[in-house]
Amino acid sequence: MSGRTILKTEHLSKSYQMGEIEVKALVDTDLELYEGEFAVILGPSGSGKSTLLNIIGGMDRPTNGKVFLREDEITAFTERQLTDYRRKKIGFVFQFYNIMASLTARENVELSTEISEDPLDVDQVMIDVGLGERMDHFPSQLSGGEQQRVSIARAVAKNPEILLCDEPTGALDFKSGVAILSLLKKINRSMGKTVVVITHNISIGEMADRVIKMHSGEIFEITTNENPIEPEGIQW
Repeated sequence: MSGRTILKTEHLSKSYQMGEIEVKALVDTDLELYEGEFAVILGPSGSGKSTLLNIIGGMDRPTNGKVFLREDEITAFTERQLTDYRRKKIGFVFQFYNIMASLTARENVELSTEISEDPLDVDQVMIDVGLGERMDHFPSQLSGGEQQRVSIARAVAKNPEILLCDEPTGALDFKSGVAILSLLKKINRSMGKTVVVITHNISIGEMADRVIKMHSGEIFEITTNENPIEPEGIQW
């Protein structure tokens, strides 16, 4: 972790109108993410963590406030600029893998490189995520953990600046979950990518450089781990 800010939010808020009721999903949120860090955004369902992830990932717009990627104000982008931002700067990993059943693992990953300015070598990424022998398999021939590896490879291959992961182990068993967290840690360390994981699982926070705790749409605590543990040491 370099300590240099790669992304920051200023007074970020998001509200939804449900009939006569205003629902505040995010309230006056200030946050900085650093180059090369492994950050965990921790909170229960409804705490605002997914809303925050969607806004910094350019998938949603705030009601108020600003988001900056270095000097660029993301919240001032046009829809076309936001699309370019999502394609080129951000890698997404979701709880449910969102890979195409009609394509092989390799073909799924290749799709993301077609929209990237500086993609990584697909075969090497597949090897790096442990799918070197499974490239030509279809999703129906892969386990849940392997499908999530395809999802991660797809996100990484386009060479994003930030990898955003929304409950990446939520649909996996214990063994597969540990393997995926180990893979994300490896990507963070070996490639220097900023990795952000949102989760409700308190134990996963133990492996992060920083833990950002949310409740009721607000960040109420940020802690730094001087000695993050390895995923294998997490007590689930």
